[in-house]
Amino acid sequence: MKKLLAILFIVLLGWQQISAQAYTKVEALKEKVLPQYSSYFSQAEMTENGQLSLTASENYAILPAASKKSILSTIATAWQDSIVIVHYGTKRELWGWSSRTSETKLLDEWDMAIPVIAPKIPVTEAQKTNLHPWFLYLGGQFMGDNMKNINLSYNTRIGFFLLLNRWDLATTASVGVSGNADADGTPYTNIGLMSRVHFPMKKYGISPNIGAEMTFVSFGETEPTFAPSLVLGLSWFVGIGRVDIGVKIGDITSGMGGYTMYPGMKFKK
Repeated sequence: MKKLLAILFIVLLGWQQISAQAYTKVEALKEKVLPQYSSYFSQAEMTENGQLSLTASENYAILPAASKKSILSTIATAWQDSIVIVHYGTKRELWGWSSRTSETKLLDEWDMAIPVIAPKIPVTEAQKTNLHPWFLYLGGQFMGDNMKNINLSYNTRIGFFLLLNRWDLATTASVGVSGNADADGTPYTNIGLMSRVHFPMKKYGISPNIGAEMTFVSFGETEPTFAPSLVLGLSWFVGIGRVDIGVKIGDITSGMGGYTMYPGMKFKK
């Protein structure tokens, strides 16, 4: 229990530090950069996705494109993030900044007062690709100690999201071997059910998660047993899926890692 409380404390502490850093970054921008453009911007804040949002005045709205680019280039360079959003009235501008070239470009602009007609998508397809995307995880698990006791396994799970990027449900399966390095190992198989809640942080491309797993364990020739465990993990979004690392805390504590793919998911560019 002490180990579990310590892990939860570390996760919460990390979340608070990231939030505090984001707040400090906005305040620093307000103090050091925005005062020279006070006639153009009245407010700066962070969006839910961690992007900088600037509220502009009419003075900014009438500026020529070259002047807007010059101002946003200075702000984006100081902010050092890929996206800055500017809004005034019903107008919106999306500016992009490249850390490699330090170049700022107007990526898109639109008027919220003009309705956008979205292409028609069959209800069944929308439900499949957006509401409940399914996923496939492939990974492994290794444990060892100074007495040469080892535990090596191959893990897989397949499931779907009950709420997109928030809550999932999956069946799990593992095959492995456990024993001492100087002797023959004992094979085992695990079949279970896992459910986790995710907390995506899009700005940083990661998603902490917490959940539980109930496993049906068949170890060697012993009678199969049920084993509950707490699951803590962290996902890093890469390519068409994410790299997953985590720990399972039950009768024993073990680490695991692998890659999760979303074959049925349509990603927005």
